[in-house]
Amino acid sequence: MRALIIFTTLLAFSLSAAAAAAERYPYQSCFEIASEMHGVPVDLLLAVAATESGWDADARSNKNSHGIMQIQWPGTAKDLGAKRVSELYNPCFNIELGARYLKQLLHGSGGNVERALAAYNYGPGRISRSPTLPEGAINYARKVTNQQTKINNESSDRAAALTTARSVVFDSNFHAKRFARTLDRQIKGASFKSQSTADGTYEVLMVIHESGLGPTDVATLETLGWSNLGAP
Repeated sequence: MRALIIFTTLLAFSLSAAAAAAERYPYQSCFEIASEMHGVPVDLLLAVAATESGWDADARSNKNSHGIMQIQWPGTAKDLGAKRVSELYNPCFNIELGARYLKQLLHGSGGNVERALAAYNYGPGRISRSPTLPEGAINYARKVTNQQTKINNESSDRAAALTTARSVVFDSNFHAKRFARTLDRQIKGASFKSQSTADGTYEVLMVIHESGLGPTDVATLETLGWSNLGAP
């Protein structure tokens, strides 16, 4: 029952998130929701899924691991609250389980991402008993980190293109300010302001924070048409 309640809640949020942002990756809105729920970076979740299954929600390994995050059945899955193996083929639920598992592993490793990823791959029992990480676990963590770097580079490239785009122009200062407020609510990595121009119109300018635009920010801006504003 608990698993069904979690999934129902997750699905409701997923539908609203999917409407708000274009998805650059499979089930991106589910990754974003799981990231918010468990405090695990969305780029790390995406990178684990890419390494584990290539974002394939129907993946199954010869070690009886299932779904997009390759949750092992029955041990890990049941510990996380799954009741049936079929539940692991629901991608949003599987992602939520994977995020919850990663949160536990990060906590258990004192925030050491490499050890947490090694435990995800080898099992926390095997890793906790070993003073040094097995070579295979180190290679796995390196693969995930490389995927994470690739995801962030793709996001940075799109963000750079967005920063060179023209500002949004309005005839009314009221509408310019309202659009700026809307963007401020939706975009975490930037702030927006309206200002008058020499020709009597009003433009909305984007000021990117030091932390930069994340994948969700970029997808939302592109949905709103920002990336297409560079044309005269």
